[in-house]
Amino acid sequence: MQRRKPRYHHGDLRNALVAQAARLIETGGAANFSLREAARLEGVSAKAAYRHFADKSDLLAAVAEDGFTHMQRKLEEAIGTVSDEQGAAEPAVARLRAAGRAYVEFAVEHPELLRVMFGSNGLVTLENDRSLQPAPFALLSRTLDDLLRAGVLPADRRPNAELKAWTVVHGFASLVVQAGGAAQRKGTSDDALESILDFAMVGLCGRIE
Repeated sequence: MQRRKPRYHHGDLRNALVAQAARLIETGGAANFSLREAARLEGVSAKAAYRHFADKSDLLAAVAEDGFTHMQRKLEEAIGTVSDEQGAAEPAVARLRAAGRAYVEFAVEHPELLRVMFGSNGLVTLENDRSLQPAPFALLSRTLDDLLRAGVLPADRRPNAELKAWTVVHGFASLVVQAGGAAQRKGTSDDALESILDFAMVGLCGRIE
């Protein structure tokens, strides 16, 4: 039986292609994925896909942007499990640590997507367009501001704290992803991650709260 082509309302095809591309990338990597293949699996012509994306790089940038949105949701869910009391030291620290754990979990769950997000079609492209700034950066800024209000993060250490925190956690996540297999599972559950979070807290605040 011939596959029936789906009917898309205005704007739906673009989102469907982004989701399809993300699935293809997760299973086969960005190098093996094509815009034409994503279009074929969605039951539309390549011409229809090119109405929404200029080329493969354009679609990859959209996949990266969508990836950052999903990452933010995961971080927000993790932060949301901690008390929302503002200005209190213990919850402020717990929220930052929860975000760090969620970040590493996201990296392990979506290694190929992470490579796109931080590759030439991802973060680099998004940083060149202020309207596309990755949402997790703003979330991290708010979490660090809460540490500042709680008196845990000294005011003189607040400038560029986002970059320092992100570098430590992303570096660890990248190493875990590159190791693969059992190391990935172990990296999100053993003491190594907690040690890295301790290290980040000392680097940011000068102490572990």
